[in-house]
Amino acid sequence: MATVDSIPPPLNQGWGYGVLLGFGLAFAAGMMWITSLLRKYNGENNAHFETYATAGRKIGTGLTATAVFSSWAWSTALLSSTVVTFSFGLAGAYAFASGCLVQISMFALLAIQSKLKTPHAHTILEVVKIRYGTVAHWVYMFFCLANNLIAVSNMLLGASATISALTGMHIVASVFLLPVGVCLYTISGGLRATFLTDWMHSVALLIIVLFLVLKTITNEAIGSPGHLWELVISATGANPIAGNHNGSYLTMASLGATEFCILHTLGNFGLVVMDSSYWQKAYSADIAAAVPGYILGGVLYFGLPWCLGTVMGLAGVALQTNPIWPAFGRMLSGKEQSDGLPLAYAALAVAGKSGAVAVLILIFMAVTSTTSAQLIAVSSIVSSDVYHTYIKTDATDKQVIRVSHLACIGFALFSSGFSVMLQYVGISLTWTLYFLGIITCPAMVTLPLTVLWKKQTWSAAIISPIVGIISGMGVWLGTAYHYGGRIDVETTGVLLPCLWGTVTAAFVPAILSPLITYIKPSADFDWDRFSEIKLISDDDASSLEEKDRTSFTPAQERYMRKQSVVAAVVGVILFLAIWVLWPYIMYASHYEFSRPFFTGWVVVSIIWAFSALLIFTFLPLWDGRALIKKIALGVLGRVPVEQFDEKRQVEVKEEGRYSVKSASNSGSESIREDEKRVVDASS
Repeated sequence: MATVDSIPPPLNQGWGYGVLLGFGLAFAAGMMWITSLLRKYNGENNAHFETYATAGRKIGTGLTATAVFSSWAWSTALLSSTVVTFSFGLAGAYAFASGCLVQISMFALLAIQSKLKTPHAHTILEVVKIRYGTVAHWVYMFFCLANNLIAVSNMLLGASATISALTGMHIVASVFLLPVGVCLYTISGGLRATFLTDWMHSVALLIIVLFLVLKTITNEAIGSPGHLWELVISATGANPIAGNHNGSYLTMASLGATEFCILHTLGNFGLVVMDSSYWQKAYSADIAAAVPGYILGGVLYFGLPWCLGTVMGLAGVALQTNPIWPAFGRMLSGKEQSDGLPLAYAALAVAGKSGAVAVLILIFMAVTSTTSAQLIAVSSIVSSDVYHTYIKTDATDKQVIRVSHLACIGFALFSSGFSVMLQYVGISLTWTLYFLGIITCPAMVTLPLTVLWKKQTWSAAIISPIVGIISGMGVWLGTAYHYGGRIDVETTGVLLPCLWGTVTAAFVPAILSPLITYIKPSADFDWDRFSEIKLISDDDASSLEEKDRTSFTPAQERYMRKQSVVAAVVGVILFLAIWVLWPYIMYASHYEFSRPFFTGWVVVSIIWAFSALLIFTFLPLWDGRALIKKIALGVLGRVPVEQFDEKRQVEVKEEGRYSVKSASNSGSESIREDEKRVVDASS
């Protein structure tokens, strides 16, 4: 029955169960088949933890960029970019997009520095333990796992609320069914399966986004970007936005969007840095692919929330007085907005049931690909940093993989149950979006300094994030009481208390870490100690030919240092251009978009998203053309199928000769192959 907080579901429950179970199981079956082909024709054995957790450390630029895009294309991004535009005007979509770009681009520096200094790492926590010891290992494990939990809960809350609104499906059922297919293909295919599904999900997601955007601006109720501008001008007169210049939806001079941008950017810095899956994808990337992959993924991602949020958010604003609007005759309730429903309502208005189906599939694609990365991250922490480090140090590949599989299932169940608990106490998508920076920011400075700054001391690394989270929580609750007069779900989920709490949680450790380090300095850390991180294999140490950091050739080291400079410079330029100069010059000018300028703004955002679709569709295929050819010839029977065992891997070369190498040494071989490419590139 419809209430003031809902509309009658436009689809029946069969759509919800069909997409969640049907699509989920279909993707799982497809990934299992692809995994079997990779094992049969390329010798990729996910029974080896090195392959399962790091995909052989030789992923190319295309898949790396696609994985970065997919890991950041949360269901939250799709829903919330529309919500903040609906609330703050077009400055909201830009704030969301710019608040996601800078940290991904800057992570390129961490990616290449990790390749250089920690070539055998499986998780960033292994690096923390080598540098700071057991206490720090557990402290940062808490922060990483808390980051993963709040990230998955945020995605599940938004996705399940939208699925429930569109299909009438019970929200508990949607929360628990969303991870089912993800668990299946993640367990069977490991990180490689995550990369491949990232590619498929990204392509499908961008196609649906462009369908919704183009359908919206060509709908007869809107007709064109120019007419959308006229409708928004009319809506501004009826419902001006407090805090915006002249109350306009069509200006970057928005106080609310600026506050959100600061909160969102800081929270996302924490989300990226403290998410072990980003580090794992850096470890898995080819030496020559890490920097361009992260920068390309970040830049192309910018177009997704910018394009979708601008068009769908403003369409929602413009259509509220049109009978095609699902909630026609009333204002959207606070619950509908906090659950992220303006996107679904706008799609339903311009495309009917086909729009509802498109949003349903879009949300499924977004939440499953990002959840897969979270499952891999948590399972690797549990299996490598807990089981293999503290419980059974001599564990075999088979034992570590078994624990990793169990951890995948356990985390999926726990995070689903936790999300249901949050739902029933009144926590929403927007509440977790505003709050998460308080959890993710305290260690976001000290963790990168673990691989960037040799002077940071043990006490600085441990004390700073602990003080940061305590002070952030205190400021958050104190300001919630100050602004709201009480402390409850409503007052703690308001933007300003979360903003001040996040700023405190981020900047207190940033000040404390160098302060503590210089007050009581210790000897500079020796980067070569990271060579103590060992590969996990059933083979004995002598057969592994363990390689330390110094095993890189001088040419490789020069190349990676040069790439580090490139990553740092590009990161700073993008930050200044996208986050500072562009928006705040427009803010200071108090410019209200004219019809031609707005039309150009929308067209450029669509071109940006369309470019992302083309690049993400074809670049990974081009990068993997040799492997695709090998598998295709194998399936067609043109190449004899070789038998791969646990010790040796036989690889058929194009000229018909055979080279034999140890399966457990595949990481070392890939480094030698990388060396050839890197020497060529650096010369």
